[in-house]
Amino acid sequence: MTPLGEQWELRIDGCALVFSARRLWEHSELGQINPFPPITRASADQAQVFVDIVDCSEPVETLTGLTLADLFAGKHGGVSEALVGELLPHANDAPARRWLAGVGDQLRQFSQQRARRNMPDPFLPVDTASPLWLRGLHCALPEWLKAHGTERASMAQWSGRLGNLASKGLRADEMVFSGLSDRLMDETGTAVTGDAILGCLSYDALRLSIVPVIRPAGSQLEFEKVPANATVKRIKPKIKAGLVSHPQWRDRVLGYWVDVVEWADLLSWQQGWMAFTHRGQPIVTRRKPSGLCANHAEAQALANSHAEKVFPKLTARGHWSQYRQTGGKQYREWLVTLPHYAPSFFSSHFEHRNVLLHVRCDMREGPEGARVLVLHEVQSDWAQQSRRALASEATPADLIPVPPWLQEWPALALKLMLLHAAQQDAIALAWTLGKVQVERYLGLGEVGLLELYDRTLPAEATRLLRPYGRKCETIELFQPTNFYIEPADIGYEVFDEAKQSVGKAASWEEAQALLPDGAHEVLKPMHGVRLDADLRHRLLANGFYAWGGGIR
Repeated sequence: MTPLGEQWELRIDGCALVFSARRLWEHSELGQINPFPPITRASADQAQVFVDIVDCSEPVETLTGLTLADLFAGKHGGVSEALVGELLPHANDAPARRWLAGVGDQLRQFSQQRARRNMPDPFLPVDTASPLWLRGLHCALPEWLKAHGTERASMAQWSGRLGNLASKGLRADEMVFSGLSDRLMDETGTAVTGDAILGCLSYDALRLSIVPVIRPAGSQLEFEKVPANATVKRIKPKIKAGLVSHPQWRDRVLGYWVDVVEWADLLSWQQGWMAFTHRGQPIVTRRKPSGLCANHAEAQALANSHAEKVFPKLTARGHWSQYRQTGGKQYREWLVTLPHYAPSFFSSHFEHRNVLLHVRCDMREGPEGARVLVLHEVQSDWAQQSRRALASEATPADLIPVPPWLQEWPALALKLMLLHAAQQDAIALAWTLGKVQVERYLGLGEVGLLELYDRTLPAEATRLLRPYGRKCETIELFQPTNFYIEPADIGYEVFDEAKQSVGKAASWEEAQALLPDGAHEVLKPMHGVRLDADLRHRLLANGFYAWGGGIR
């Protein structure tokens, strides 16, 4: 449990503005990027810097771009003084002070982390020179304006020229979400250069963050019994004079120890248990200031709790691994998010704010044993709900903010997955047939699933790879028939045909050794595109345009 629990927001009766620590919580607990200054040990005393001011006056919650520290400094940005005047007097009330202290505790706890164990490698490298901050994803509009940077024209003329680019491939969404459409309407007839127009572009709100679904592993430490009379090499425990310790359990990875400790009182020798870090420091808490425990299980639990705070061990098995074909390694659930986008959307499937789309994937073997990246699901709850709201008279459209890439999210997903597959040196990117999806969800949404997996994704893949002379085709991959390999917190668990556990393994290779006698696999067809070494290199070098295929 985090210090904030689930109280990420503090709402004041009668105030349209809200104090929110949700983005801080998402960073510290869910692995989202940090939109605030770097968190240090001193941050706990500056909690107001990490609190967003959110406007809840409309059905859609919206970031104002202000923090509580900004309000204290007299900065209002574009927020009305009346709304700020309603909220600010409550910032020093007792409930707000208690809540802000919880934010400080959250910061203090996070600053104590020295490393996160088992954190997956990044989906794609961050590129701060890219408008969307992802290597391999480009924007057509700034490239075109840069090429025409010295030309001069009035805003009306620039508007006409840019409007004509729609017939050459410029997507209207890029104009709208870059903020340029509004600027062109506001400006006067003064002649300006293309470079000046370029300076009007702002993609800050569209910076993409692709994060894995992670959570704490079930067990942080793996204790093993120390053999009796064994010679133990470790830093001497730092305990009070008069205490004698005897090592009983240890964790080999992080070096935690659990000892029996003894001491003499007036009548006899007393005995208890204590947990120690690899540096020999006794683990103490507010509830156990002495660190003494009644038994070894209690001491191990104390060590586990300490490890989760300082060296947290994570699992990336996600939330929905049961909705996949068995087999495959490195299962991941990746969320493509918009953490800087002001309007807020919350999916029922994930805890993160503004999940534009999600993909569930793993790595499998083809007939020759080569690596194939397999998509088990690609979906956009946001686009789906937004389209329904726009089409339904019963659901007001303003309840669901319109997302960027409303129409192009399948293409964006494929572009990102092709880049990810190339970076992972996969020889192909494949995805399940529509009928597999229909069977998985018991026929729910059959028409949409068949359309997406059998028509939209194959057509988009062919369009994207046509310049390279490639197209979507059928790819066969091995599928277990009488055994199961499922992702575990750490590693894999193998089951027989009756779904009885055969055992757990830390690695894929060890899991293969656990397969029951007579284990059998068959080749199953999927849609996919083949990626030889040359194509992988060219995809990573050239990348894709975030919208469409660029300006011709």
